[in-house]
Order: sequence, then C-alpha cells, then structure tokens
Amino acid sequence: MATQPKGPQKPGSRWGWMQQAVASVESRLDTILGEEETAASAGTRPASQPAPVTRDSLEASRSGASTPANDRLQARLAQAMGKKGSASRPDTPVQPPEPASDKDEPGQERPASGLSSHRPSGPNAQQSPSARPSADSGQADAAEVSSQLDQDKAVQEMSDEITSYIEKIDTLQAKLKYLASEAAESAKQAAAAAQNGTAEKKLLEKDVQISLLMQEGQTLSKTEMKHLQTIKKIRQQFLASTKENEQSRARADKAERSLRSVEDRARRAEAAAKRAEQNLAASLNSTSDFDAIKKERDALDATLADIRAQLSRANARAEAAESKAATEQLERERKKNAELHDDLTSSKIERELAEEKLRREIKDLRSSLEREKEHARVIETEMLGEQAALESKLESFRARAEEASSSTQGSVQAKLLRQIETLQNQYSAASQNWQRIEGSLLARITGLEKERDEIAARESDVRRRVREATLKARKAEAEVEEGQARLAELEKSQIEADEEAHRAARRIKQLEADVLKAQQDLAEQKAQAQKDLHSQLEEERAKWAASLLQTPRLEPSPLATLRRGSSLGLVDLASPLERAGLGNGTIAESASLVTSNDADEYFNHLPHTPGSLSHVLAPQPPLPDLVSNSTVGAGPSVQLVERLSANVRRLESEKAASKDEITRLTAQRDQARQEVVGLVREADAKRRVDERLQELAAQHQELRQRHQTTLELLGERSEQVEELKADIVDVKAMYRQLADTIGKA
Repeated sequence: MATQPKGPQKPGSRWGWMQQAVASVESRLDTILGEEETAASAGTRPASQPAPVTRDSLEASRSGASTPANDRLQARLAQAMGKKGSASRPDTPVQPPEPASDKDEPGQERPASGLSSHRPSGPNAQQSPSARPSADSGQADAAEVSSQLDQDKAVQEMSDEITSYIEKIDTLQAKLKYLASEAAESAKQAAAAAQNGTAEKKLLEKDVQISLLMQEGQTLSKTEMKHLQTIKKIRQQFLASTKENEQSRARADKAERSLRSVEDRARRAEAAAKRAEQNLAASLNSTSDFDAIKKERDALDATLADIRAQLSRANARAEAAESKAATEQLERERKKNAELHDDLTSSKIERELAEEKLRREIKDLRSSLEREKEHARVIETEMLGEQAALESKLESFRARAEEASSSTQGSVQAKLLRQIETLQNQYSAASQNWQRIEGSLLARITGLEKERDEIAARESDVRRRVREATLKARKAEAEVEEGQARLAELEKSQIEADEEAHRAARRIKQLEADVLKAQQDLAEQKAQAQKDLHSQLEEERAKWAASLLQTPRLEPSPLATLRRGSSLGLVDLASPLERAGLGNGTIAESASLVTSNDADEYFNHLPHTPGSLSHVLAPQPPLPDLVSNSTVGAGPSVQLVERLSANVRRLESEKAASKDEITRLTAQRDQARQEVVGLVREADAKRRVDERLQELAAQHQELRQRHQTTLELLGERSEQVEELKADIVDVKAMYRQLADTIGKA
C-alpha cells in the first residue's frame, strides 16, 4: 500500500517537465519574434507587407488548434514562417528594368537633340536640360543599386537566421513529441501497475487518454500548419505573379508612352521638314541654305527610319515579353493546379481515413453502449427481484417482530432487526458498486480483446503475406533451378544430336564417295574387259586363219562331224541369243558384267562356256564355217559356266546390297533430317526457356533487392529509434538539470 502513491507521481512530474519545456519554448519564440521585429523595423524595407499573411496564418492556426498552448505555438510558428517567406520573397528583380528604360529614353532623345542643333537657339535651350536629368538619373540608379545590394545582403542574413531558428524550433517540437509519447507510455505503465478499480487508476487512464488526445491534436495541428503554409506559399506566389504581371504591364505602358513620344517627335520632325521645304520653296536665294535644309531633311529621314526600326524592335520585344510572361504564367498555374490537386487528393484521403476511423470508433462505442445498457437492464431486473425478495423478508420480519414485541425480548429483536436492515443496505450498495465495476471491467476487457483480435488478424495477414512472398521466392528459385537443369539436359542432348548428325553426315558422304568410286571402278572394268575381248578375238581370228591356211583339207570323220554339228548347234543357239541381244540389248548388259577374273581365265588358256561365247560373240558377226578340228575340239566346260554364273550372281548380290545400303543411307539421312528439325525445335524451346529463366532471374533479383531494401529500412529505423532514445535521454538530463536549477532558485 505504501508503493501505490509513487506510481502516479511520475506522470505528474513529467507533465510538469513538459509544461516547463513548453514555457521555455514559448519564451524562446517570443525572444526570436522580438528580435525579428526589431530587425525588420531597423531595415530599409517597410514591414507592412507580411502583416496580412501573419494575421491570416494566426487566424487559421487559432481556428484549427485544439489547446491554448498549441494555439500559441502554432501562432508563433506561423508568424515566424510568414516573416521568413516575406523576407525571402524577391522584391528586387522588378526594379532593374526601370533604369534601363530610363537609360533608353535619353538614347532615343539624342538624335532629336542632334537634329535640333541646326535649328535656332530656342530648341537648343529647351533640350539642353534633358542631358542633366539623364546624368542625375544615372547617379540615382547607382545609389539605388548599391542600396538594393545592401538590402539584399541584410535580407539574406535575416533569412539565414530565421532558417536556423526554425530548425531549432523543429528540433524542440520533435523532442516535445517524443517526451509526450514517453509520458503517455509511462502513464500507461503506471495505469497497468495500479490496482484495478481505484481512483488512481482511473486518473491515470484519463491521463493516458489526455496524452493520446494531445498527441493526435499535435499531429493534426502539424498537418493543418503544413496545409496553411502551402496555401500561404501559393498565395504569396500568386501575389508575386500578379505583381510581376502588373510590373510587366507597367513596363509595357511605359514603352508605349515612350513610343508615342517618339512618334510625336517624328511627326514634329516631319512638320519641321515640311516647313523647311516650304521655306526652301519660298526662298531659293541661297544654295547654302538649300544644301543645309537638304542635309537636315536627310538627317530627319534617317532619324525617322531609326525611330521606326526602334519602334518595331520595341514592339517585338514587348510582344515577346508578353508571350513569355503568358507562357510562364500558364506554366506556373499548371504547376500550382497540379500541386493543389495532389494536396486535395492527399487531404481527401486523410479525411476519408479519419472519417472511417471515427465511424469505427462510433460503432464500437455504440456496441459497447448497447452491451452496457443490456447489462444494466439485466442488473436492474435482478436488483428488482432481490428487492422484492428482501421486502417480503422484511415484511415477514416485521410481522415476527410485532408478534414478538409482546414478549419481554422485544427490544433485543428490534435492535437485531435494525442491524439486519443496515447490513442489507450495505450489502445492496456493495453489490451495486461491484456490478458497476464489473461492467466497466468487462467493457474494457471486450475492448482489449477486440484490439488483441485486430492485432492478431493484422499479424496473421502480415505473416501470410510474408509466407506467400517466401513461397513465391522459393517457387521462383525452384523454377530457376529446374530450368537450369533442363537447360543443361537440353544442351547435352543438343550436343549429342549434333554429334550424331555430324557422324551421319560424314557416313553419308563416305558412302556416297564409296558408291561413286565403285561405279567408276565398274565402268573402268567394263571398258577394260571390252578392250581385252576385242584384242583376244582379233588374235584368235588371226590364229584360226593361219591354221586354216597351213592345214590340208581333210574329210571329216563321224566324230568331227558330230562335234561340228554340236559346235554349229551352239552357234545356232548363240545366233538367236545374238538376235535377241540386238533386239533388246540384254546381251550387252550381261557382257558389261564381265570382270577382270574372266579375262584372267581367258589369258590362262581356259575353255570358255557357251555363256561366255554368247557374250563374246554378241556384238560380232557370225563366224565362217572354216573351223578346224582343233578349235572345235576346245568346247566349253561346266566349271567355267558355273564360275561366270557365280560371278554374275555375286555382282548382282553386291548391286542389290549397294542398293539396300543406299536406301538405308537415304532412310538414315531422312531420319537425321527429322532429328535435326526436332533439334531445331528443341533449340527454340530452349531459347524460350532461356528467356523465361532470364525473366525469373530478373524477378528473383528484384525480390532480393526488395528484401535487401526492407532490411536496410529496418536497420535505419532501428538506428533512428536508438538515436531518438539517446535524444530522449539527453532531454531528460537537460530537464532534470533545469528542474534542479529551478528548485535551487
């Protein structure tokens, strides 16, 4: 019980420190504003210009503030900002063009003064004072420029001081804000540490609510001050733009007036020229006067042309300045409209958020009020029932008391009844108090449960989002890894397919070369066999002719006639074959299949088969009947026929095998082409996969960057929190020192 009063004393002392800090800030602002007012009154520029702005800002800040202390702070801050804006507002760029125009006017008057030198002394006496004002105006311009530079320097120094003061004020406001938050937290902790249902806890809860309301009021006042400052800046810019427009219009009017004066001078010059011409026509006595008048007229014409050129240039400059001013004004208006639109949208969004928050709070309060009403009704019904029961008991007790009053113990029973009634009254009051406390505690518990549910929902939402983001990142990483693995497999398969295609192409080329070589060898063998056969036939014919000439003619024996008949039969058998070969060319085709082995057998003096004879005799004319017995005796053998047929079959089988090999190679070539097409398609798919992988890698990199930025932001936020804690510790130490000094004083 002794430790309970210590809890509420901390927030009170801290509130006292805060009030002292606010008072010190207000005194500092008063001194700053007093110094600014003295500096503004000591300066050359009048201080009446920023007065309307400060008055408007004061009225706006007073209308939007929530507490008197905040009103004073906001009013002083608005006044300081208004003086800063009025001090930093450029007033000098409007004045430099005026001396230039003043300087142009004497320049424009010089030709007229030069022309009037030829006139009598009267115009010279009138125009001579115009040179003196030009010199005086030049001196005045120099003095004005020097004073303007001094004034700009003073304004710059004042603006620097104001910016430094405003920075100090901002730091003090930030420190006050964190002190208020710390006081609110300490009040919350004290309220949590206090016992439930006590008046101290209620006071601490009220203090917490007051601190929260003050924080919210400070934030709202800051936002309102920002909006008021933006509106004030926009108004100042608008006033500056209108002032610039008025000055440009004044310059244009001045230029027009100067142009009118120049035109008047030109008209006067023309009138003088006309008068001179009239005088010249009237008095043609002296040629010298005539030449002088001509020169004067030429000079007047030249000055008139110069004046017209200057007039045209001035018109062009005025039009260009007007167009430039109009474009700049339009651009500024557009920028202002865009800024105002952005401010309006942001303020609308903030207002909607605030309204939605208020609606939720109103809804929660209504629901809590309904619950409390219902609870009160239930309690009231219970209390009425208890009251009725107690009244019935009271009536019964009274009846008993009246019955017992006749006895000797009546006074004792009356005392007991009175004690019972007092106890019942105390019990009813205690029960009512307890019910009220219970209802308030239940309401607070429900509110805290709602807040806990909302916080849990937000936390679950945040965790869900983080989980989804991590799942997406993991999925993207898995897709990237899968794509990389698939890419490696595709590259490997593509390399293998390329190697297989190269091997198949080399094999196809080799087989084609082998086929060409075999065809060339076959053609060469055919040609060589035909040459050998022709030479052998010529030799045999020569031998046969020589043998026929040398041997006497003998009577044929029966065996010889038989052999001759058989040989003639062979020749007759060969002749239809020969005719058939001449008809369709099959014999020539079969003769082309003779290899070098047959020639070797022939040169080894082996007997030829009928097939070989038919092949040999196919392109030759029929032999004469002059056949000797020796030649007829050398008939064909079965072995040679079998060899030739075997060679023919072998060549045909090789030809069929080569055809099969060619068909197989063509099939392999087609298959290789199909594989190449498939590889090209796979390469396209691989390219698409690469592009997808690049996109996923970019997304992954972006997610990593976001994660890194969030980590950096968290680190910066933690650093800011640490710095703010250190600042709070410093402010506490400062305020402790201040409190110690005040206590000592």
